[in-house]
Amino acid sequence: MSLALPFVKRQLCSNAHLRYGLVYGRRAQSALMARLVELSNSPSPQPNSATSNTASSTSSGASSGPKKATKKQTGEDTQKKNTPSRNLLEESKIQSFLDHIAETSNTLTLADITRLQPNGHSDPETPEYEEEYNALVDRLCRSFSKKQLHSFIKMLELEGTRRKSPKQHHAVHIIEDGWGWPSLTKVKARKRDWSEILSQSFPLDPRQSFLILGKDGANLHALSNQYNIHIGFTTRPLSLNAEGVRGALKQLEEHIAFVKEDIVEEYQDLSLENPVPPELLHRISRLSGAFTETFGDGKIRISYRRSDPRAAFIAKRLVTHVLCDFESTAGSSILVHIPPEAPLSTPVPSALFALSYALYPFPSSRSLHWNANATGAFRARKVAEWIGFNSMEDVQKSGGLELGRGQILIWKSTNLADIQQQLFTHLPESSEGRSRVITASFGHVLLTPPSSSHASLISPLKGSWPLSNLLRWIQEKHIGRLFTPSLPAAVLRSAAQKTQLLHRLIYEARRTDNGQQATHVLEFEMTLPSATINQDGVSEPAKSDSNPPHEHIETALNHICRIGNQFVVDLMLPDRPMDIRFSIFDSSVLIEKLWPAELQKYLQDLSLFFQDGEADASPPNAPLILHLQGVEYRLRSSVSVRQTQAHASAPHWDTPIPAITESVLDLEVDDKSTLCKITCNEPFTDVNWRAFLKGCDFLSGLRVPTSNKPFVDTETDITL
Repeated sequence: MSLALPFVKRQLCSNAHLRYGLVYGRRAQSALMARLVELSNSPSPQPNSATSNTASSTSSGASSGPKKATKKQTGEDTQKKNTPSRNLLEESKIQSFLDHIAETSNTLTLADITRLQPNGHSDPETPEYEEEYNALVDRLCRSFSKKQLHSFIKMLELEGTRRKSPKQHHAVHIIEDGWGWPSLTKVKARKRDWSEILSQSFPLDPRQSFLILGKDGANLHALSNQYNIHIGFTTRPLSLNAEGVRGALKQLEEHIAFVKEDIVEEYQDLSLENPVPPELLHRISRLSGAFTETFGDGKIRISYRRSDPRAAFIAKRLVTHVLCDFESTAGSSILVHIPPEAPLSTPVPSALFALSYALYPFPSSRSLHWNANATGAFRARKVAEWIGFNSMEDVQKSGGLELGRGQILIWKSTNLADIQQQLFTHLPESSEGRSRVITASFGHVLLTPPSSSHASLISPLKGSWPLSNLLRWIQEKHIGRLFTPSLPAAVLRSAAQKTQLLHRLIYEARRTDNGQQATHVLEFEMTLPSATINQDGVSEPAKSDSNPPHEHIETALNHICRIGNQFVVDLMLPDRPMDIRFSIFDSSVLIEKLWPAELQKYLQDLSLFFQDGEADASPPNAPLILHLQGVEYRLRSSVSVRQTQAHASAPHWDTPIPAITESVLDLEVDDKSTLCKITCNEPFTDVNWRAFLKGCDFLSGLRVPTSNKPFVDTETDITL
């Protein structure tokens, strides 16, 4: 039996190796079992004579014990012979182990493959990672069959591999998806992507190109820096061309695909017979960040990114402003003032020099309004002579508008007109509870020729002409016009007495009758809290010693809403430094419970915005459309106003002129303008009217010496 045990041990080791190997034969297993049983059941071999003699000699030589011991030993040997033989295979549980091997020879567990999983790996970007990865794939392929690897994939609940896939593919699937190793193929591709330089073109349509490039192409430089590539833009065909490493081009392609999927479209109906000029729509796109274009008859398509909804709001707001501007310009009236002839005290008789006028380019200290024609703006001015009287009207000698010695013409018909009559003719009869206010704003009436491809300072009408011929040319050529406000010189020298901050919304009703001259207007005005103006004209937080902060805010939200009819008359004064815009507002106060629901909701949101006082909070957007008693009102302007009361005076004037200056900031396009105005309230007596016209003469025509003190226009407007 001693000879069988080493053989059994060798066979067990061989079986253990075969169990984890690829080949284990059932015939070899059966032969092994039979051999082990045969060895276990065979009698033990007798020792040979040499061995027995040696043992006896040794025993005899070693000791001379009594004969009793010899007899006792002989009895024990006889007892051993009569005892049945032992089965060493059963006592060592080798049989049960071999049976277990036979039963589980074709059964796999996750532990079988988990033993081969390394504890970690090197950095994927290093060469050592590729060596470790390939060695692990080779080890799995040598240790298991394709069928066994596919079984492991099912145990790991992995997907994406078919049974007929190559064996190496199964091993890669286990290593990457089961054990989480980075894909060697992707690592190599990433190295290749960031080493090869390529050129690629991305076809785009106008909407996509605008939203990808941003306002005025501002995003083009940012994209180039972000992805470290060279970017160019071509129009034929419309595409974005990029050059850089493969990886950066892939990132740019993903960004372009994301922007395309993020584009949202909305449509806005137009109430105009003529379409909006394309250059004006292009300007709206640049200001808002949303692409606007004509879409069919009477519609505008607004394309913007879903992540930037405010761009769509600003675009709608500007389109609405354009619609209101077109309608108000068509309904307004324009007059021209011709001063009387110079008195006899003039050094040179005026008969020697016929009065002539020309169009001069207008140099504005501020940028023109965003809807002005960018190709050029011109103002009609009197042509000065080298010899003769001054080209500017002397209001003190001519009497100005107050005395009415000159002539006022309607520029389309050249008929004589009266300013007060022109203002009151187009308004209904005044009724109880309504008030009328006439306002004179100072600025310049500018003529805008048809748009061209480039800006020019050359007048579209060359030479000087009599005023009647100039007016006829303007009418025949359909020259556009606009009024741009500015501050008179006399106001620049006056000191501010009272300043307040206002938020003002102006809504205009859509015109239903083409012959209607007056515009139905709803005006909302609120005194802004949380800021006051110090003596230097700088805003600072409001202080209240007696009231808590929230109580002070609630009492500071003074607001008023007026509704009525408004009519505008522009007066061209080519003999003076400035022109005048007259407007009359026949209105009544609208109590809050009668407000449109949209305006009530906006006031609530605005009140909460000021009460919260959070720095990161966004102000609410003013509603674009209001509905009141079946009438639709469209938002004409949403502005923040810094209003200042001032008194303009001159040495030879008895009483100062109360004037109001406003610094107006458009909240959507950040367009700032300054204006000066004076008002005439009811009753419109001759005394009040003459005082009002006197103030108009003073601010529009009086030449005030300039001061050595520079004028500083402080940017202290606050935005909602």
